[in-house]
Amino acid sequence: MISVFKDINYFAKKWRSLDLLAIFCARILPYLMAIFLFFFYLYQKNIYLFFYAIISGLIARFVINELIHLFYKEKRPAFLEGTKILIPVPKNYSFPSGHASFFFGISFLLLFYNFYLGLVFVIFSFIIGIARVFCGVHWFRDVLGGLVAGFLSAIITYYLIVIL
Repeated sequence: MISVFKDINYFAKKWRSLDLLAIFCARILPYLMAIFLFFFYLYQKNIYLFFYAIISGLIARFVINELIHLFYKEKRPAFLEGTKILIPVPKNYSFPSGHASFFFGISFLLLFYNFYLGLVFVIFSFIIGIARVFCGVHWFRDVLGGLVAGFLSAIITYYLIVIL
């Protein structure tokens, strides 16, 4: 996994425009996705789906991830010599990625209700994750772990919604 990280992070600080795109995807795109989702479901007059999606993301980030952090503590690649860092490095553990978990949790839940919107969100969630690897704050496996945590969270949330 170190080689995958190095293959992606290698391109950091080579082209200013690519760095700016990665920083945008890692820091701004998540907010734009949340704002879009809110207004989309407000327009659809079904704001409950926005809150269900957010709940799924929160379960992934603050329940599943925190349970994993109790048993597995992975340092960030910023501590690796030669890592090119483009954004501030969070202080918490690296695996799984909190951003990836949160946004994959939202995205996979959306697949149950609006497949095409959910698919677009899955793609954007992956872009956010890769951008955070590019920026030097996550390993690639952190993004994959976030994908799994988000998937599990979406399944749990969906069944809680259906049952309740």
